[in-house]
Amino acid sequence: MSKEKDTKTKNSSKIKEIEEKTKNKKIPKEKNTKDKFIKFATNLDEKRKIIYGFVGGLLLGLLIMVIFMPERIAKLKNGEEPVASIDGKNITANDLYTMMKDHYQVSLLLDKIDSDILTKLYPEDDEMKETINSNAENYLNAYKQYYGYDQEQFLKSNGFSSYNDFLDYLKLDYRRTKQVDKYIEDNITDNEIEKYYNDNVVGDINVQHVLVTVKSDDNDESGLSEDDAKAKAEEIIEKLNSGTSWEDIQTEYKDQVTYEDLGYQSWDASLEETFLTAMKEMDENSFSKEPVKTSYGYHVIYKLDQKEKPTLKDTKETIIDKLITNKKSEDSNILYKALIALRKEHKLEFSDTNLEEKYKTYCKEYE
Repeated sequence: MSKEKDTKTKNSSKIKEIEEKTKNKKIPKEKNTKDKFIKFATNLDEKRKIIYGFVGGLLLGLLIMVIFMPERIAKLKNGEEPVASIDGKNITANDLYTMMKDHYQVSLLLDKIDSDILTKLYPEDDEMKETINSNAENYLNAYKQYYGYDQEQFLKSNGFSSYNDFLDYLKLDYRRTKQVDKYIEDNITDNEIEKYYNDNVVGDINVQHVLVTVKSDDNDESGLSEDDAKAKAEEIIEKLNSGTSWEDIQTEYKDQVTYEDLGYQSWDASLEETFLTAMKEMDENSFSKEPVKTSYGYHVIYKLDQKEKPTLKDTKETIIDKLITNKKSEDSNILYKALIALRKEHKLEFSDTNLEEKYKTYCKEYE
């Protein structure tokens, strides 16, 4: 496995820790569960697999100077110019270039190549600026809140040489994500779209539920143990089956459950998959036959009625978005494949045979 795929940035574990600390497990609907930073951070670790890592300060400047001088061969004028010396011994541009190839392999070069291609394909616009600035602000605020880092500490701890360097990373990440989505969409067939429509799209469902919360840990007094919560939900279902009304259940268990009227929920509502699937499969004016488990606890669902199914034309765009998300989840290499295809389309060629071989080896991992 290549170094690029294994490389992790310093903040990857912190991202996961922040996400875990801020995870809300109280309600089935996501309207109050995560802020913009958490949504951004959730996917960041996966995206970083195609970003490879950060190189800051003087070293980055030297490497860029070595790689991107206008000569066809990637080195300074003759490669023997000293970039540093110690005890009278010079470290030349050739030395640095060799170390760069061995240590960073093709990662920096691919960053540069992708940036050049994608900047032309996705020029900076208002939407991009707003997203980048929002992500940067959320990121800095989260580190300040959880680790007490100011901006300078954040940049230093994550290998950024400046705030603009950080923004450049976010821009490249944003553009790569755009390209990956386009690559996937271009390869989605009409048959896939139609199948997804038939299997998943339904009319809006009018739904209510009660939730028996499972406590998050031994110190949590707001919920029950896993077994007790499930047993309580089963008890409620048994009473409903024996003739107790839904209104009486709400009254009898008002201090033991959370009741919520969700109203009409669409087929792609922001509900956990188990909850969404259960309510789709239920008949109108019926209760769930068994407790429905989510990360919040156990639910008893009441499905009142369902509207007519929307047309394929009206749902096609959303279906494509869903398929893109699913394909990213199903194929962990799709990010690499999309960018490899992009470079091939733009006729990437190497003058340095060593780098060329490293890139070929890298590409074979994702064929």
